Amino acid sequence: MLFALDYFEKNINGDVFYDWCKYTLIPNLRTKCVIVMDNASFHKRVRRLLNRHGHRLLFLSPSSTDLNPERG
Repeated sequence: MLFALDYFEKNINGDVFYDWCKYTLIPNLRTKCVIVMDNASFHKRVRRLLNRHGHRLLFLSPSSTDLNPERG
């Protein structure tokens, strides 16, 4: 289900992603969620934000070959 979409006419960086999480993603999460992200450095910045709202953030293993066949 897609529920927190947005369109950006600029490059996505840590500030843009943080604001999207704060103003788009979190308001659209109706229940407490476990959110899975890769290990991009700007993804780690939102952990505390998500935790404050009762959500849990998990990171993929850096070598998740079962989820990324091109790396295996």
